[in-house]
Amino acid sequence: MRLHRSADEVRRRGDAVFAIVVAIALAGFAFLVITIQGMAHDLRAANDARDQLAAQVQRLGGKPVAGPPGSRGEPGKSVTGPRGPKGDTGEPGSPGPSGSPGSDGKNGAKGTDGDDGSDGLGSTGPTGAAGSDGAPGPAGPQGEPGPAGPEGPAGQDGTDGRDGQTCPDGYSLQAPAYDPDALVCRRDGAPQPEKKSGGLLSSGALDPQRRQY
Repeated sequence: MRLHRSADEVRRRGDAVFAIVVAIALAGFAFLVITIQGMAHDLRAANDARDQLAAQVQRLGGKPVAGPPGSRGEPGKSVTGPRGPKGDTGEPGSPGPSGSPGSDGKNGAKGTDGDDGSDGLGSTGPTGAAGSDGAPGPAGPQGEPGPAGPEGPAGQDGTDGRDGQTCPDGYSLQAPAYDPDALVCRRDGAPQPEKKSGGLLSSGALDPQRRQY
């Protein structure tokens, strides 16, 4: 058995009780209206019958016992009765809608400054581990050329180079008789070729190893 009821259950139960009470009150009011209407109809019918009977007695020469209906009397003074006993406490109603936000309050007075606190005496923490090297940055712009350094010591003499002669062994550059402005490779000690008719040398007299410059 549950000892505590939820707010929704209590509210639903309260709504149901209220609906039942309203239905009973409406039914009682409807019954009362119908009853009053019936009594008023019966009263009008009785008054009509009484008036007709009195008129008939008068026509016959008699005197009717019941006289005509009198006027309606003045309403009586309303009297307020004593207060009744306090009823049972009803179920709590559902929460109402949220109200509109209130206006901002005034700023309070400025407080006084507090006293300076004492310096702390905390101990120095251990040194952290060295971090890893970062990625190399981009190359910077080329700097201005530095001043010339002092002259270094003289180097050692190199070895003698090879002869600049381009002819093979046993040959040397010589000016041929037919063209003193040229240099050809001729075998050392070989005689000059002989001229033939026309001032041209035969093809057999030319040195196959000659080179003209």
